[in-house]
Amino acid sequence: MARTAVVFGAGWEGRLVDAGEPALDSAAQIVEDGQRRRIPVSDDGSHGRPAGYARDRIHTERGRDELGPYRDVGSDAETPDGFAYPLALELGTAPHRIESQGDYPLRSDKGEVFGRVVNHPGTQPYPWCRAALQDLAGRVL
Repeated sequence: MARTAVVFGAGWEGRLVDAGEPALDSAAQIVEDGQRRRIPVSDDGSHGRPAGYARDRIHTERGRDELGPYRDVGSDAETPDGFAYPLALELGTAPHRIESQGDYPLRSDKGEVFGRVVNHPGTQPYPWCRAALQDLAGRVL
């Protein structure tokens, strides 16, 4: 009975993983473009930032860990107090209490006075990020 042995040269795993990088970059670009098309954009911005601030912060970061290469795609926009609001757009928010951080009442962008405490009703989810992943469905990269 004849035998056949397959022997791989040194470094073959790294070369195989590296061969997938262009497809991974293409997939990340498709998702990034889909996120830019779908993320909600306010007409007037918020917290003194221009309309489209979260959209304009969408980017792709390249990385590699013990499982191999990966791409993180999303928006790193935050409110002035450090809240990652693109995540709240994606998942929605539960009802929550908002309190003034000083001796002044909370106000709308148009100057409407709400008081020192507001019971916010929460927001509905708007799956802009997950929907962009669907743009990869059925593609061969």
